[in-house]
Amino acid sequence: MRATLRSVSLGLPVLAALSMVAGCPTDAGNPYATKAKKPPAPQVGVEDPRVVERDGELYTQKTIERIEERERDESKERGLGSGRPDETNGVCRLYAPELPHPQCCKAEFGFDVEAAQKHCDVDIYLGESFRYSCGYYFHDDAGYRWFRLSKLPDTDQAKAAEHHDRKLVESLGDKYTKSSPVPGVPGAYWSRHERFRWAFLPGWDNVRQLSWDQRSCTDEGITELIKEIIAAKPAPEGGKRLGKIPKARK
Repeated sequence: MRATLRSVSLGLPVLAALSMVAGCPTDAGNPYATKAKKPPAPQVGVEDPRVVERDGELYTQKTIERIEERERDESKERGLGSGRPDETNGVCRLYAPELPHPQCCKAEFGFDVEAAQKHCDVDIYLGESFRYSCGYYFHDDAGYRWFRLSKLPDTDQAKAAEHHDRKLVESLGDKYTKSSPVPGVPGAYWSRHERFRWAFLPGWDNVRQLSWDQRSCTDEGITELIKEIIAAKPAPEGGKRLGKIPKARK
């Protein structure tokens, strides 16, 4: 961004135009007359509507508007981040409702698209994108559905769930339902707040956290999906993806 922006400096015409610098006249006929000093150019701050602060520097408002308009046009041309699946990267099917520059997920977490479609009755797989965790998006007649997976530093899922509970209770209080064992899935824990759900899964060296919207899957369906995610094998070091569509390793 900085390479494309022209920083406002006191020598630029945009600042000179912000005020009139009036010099005091001198007596041209008197060789002993003292020449008056010009007052310093005015300092311009962010309160002036014609300048904008970015990263601690000031730029003209018009420059910022041109850059932002070009970025919006480029994003529309690519279609990425605008709610349209894209596979031109050759690695994965990208889908990101909000990100202007989405990326494929950085790692595998044991998610399987066909298993999600089977157990959660989600229809069309839109794609994935990474932002702090990996998001997997689907679409049906009622709108889009999502699941998110990430790997935590914790190696014990009970402790990971407890840590999560402390953070959520601190911010949500009694509205948050603390973690409890997932029925029929040894070692797994889940919690909830309104329509949002979280689960902490065993099976790998590090705990994996699954999150989803209640509308994305029933409790019965997500239980079966959790079993499949737990049973999935981690990718070998340096191993290539099994395809553009996430598939669990057996």
